[in-house]
Amino acid sequence: MEYKYVVGGSENDYYEAAYADVKRDPEAVYDDTFIPFKSRIVNFLYNHHFGVRINAIIDLPGKGIWNRFYLKNDFTRDDNICFVLFTRYLPLVRYGLLRYLRKHYPNCRIVLFYQDLAAKVKGMDPSTVLDHFDLVLSFDQDDCKKYGWEYYPLVYSRVDVPDNPEIPRSDVYFVGKAKDRLSDILKAYEQLRSRGYTCDFHIVDVPEEQRRYADEIDYCDLLPYQENLQRIAKTNCMLEIMQKGGRGYTLRYCEAITYGKKLLTDNPEVSNAPFYNKDFISVFTDPEHMDLTLLNTIGDVDYQYADNVSPMRMLKFIDDKLTGRA
Repeated sequence: MEYKYVVGGSENDYYEAAYADVKRDPEAVYDDTFIPFKSRIVNFLYNHHFGVRINAIIDLPGKGIWNRFYLKNDFTRDDNICFVLFTRYLPLVRYGLLRYLRKHYPNCRIVLFYQDLAAKVKGMDPSTVLDHFDLVLSFDQDDCKKYGWEYYPLVYSRVDVPDNPEIPRSDVYFVGKAKDRLSDILKAYEQLRSRGYTCDFHIVDVPEEQRRYADEIDYCDLLPYQENLQRIAKTNCMLEIMQKGGRGYTLRYCEAITYGKKLLTDNPEVSNAPFYNKDFISVFTDPEHMDLTLLNTIGDVDYQYADNVSPMRMLKFIDDKLTGRA
């Protein structure tokens, strides 16, 4: 590739897994440390400089002094470097982070990747993002059409998943925040349970008064991603219920493709996806009327698509866009 890559990511355990392929590549860096200080004193100063409470009263000046600590790498000033940033870096644009990068790496290019709906991301008006970045990617096709961005689905890497003997096998597995879809999640659960299927459901951020079937469903604050992978390993099929207004291919597809699992989804767009296979994916519009035929079939699940979801494939896509090869 023309560029060497620095991915400004997250220490979140999901992203650690999803971008594992980048960590394995000698021409790329995955920087997951947003506050990269070993010193407690420096961390204290940083946290107070960016503290929400005090900055709500007065926007403390001088935040640009921290720019040199972000996105650390061993590449040289003269290298062709491409910084691929998660949206968590957007608030730092106003403090000169992009200007700093372009000054110290004059041959660099800077790309932004939306891995959530633009309406849910804070830090910059999405209609102005293209004014600051060389390229903007989003996993959501509607956002791309609205703002003129490039579409790219979520990426994923395969990692070793240690067996957890305490996790039982299940027919259908669901994990996710309730958001605006709790009613549909519970309807799907009722249908699956009424037909005799073993369900492994974990729903996040549900008020106590809305927790139906609380003795059967795990209502939790957070499920560690390692445990999520272990539960995926023990299930036959995964369930996806989309956020209202969402149309992009979510993490569930990446997991199903990578670990060879069937998928129930209410996203009609998946029927047009290059990885779609009617033997492995069942699309429904109403959780009370799902076609569950695939739950009764036996055989290996192989989408023949795992290499295509690797983050290294995304970096190649970016490289081609920046060099005019695509």
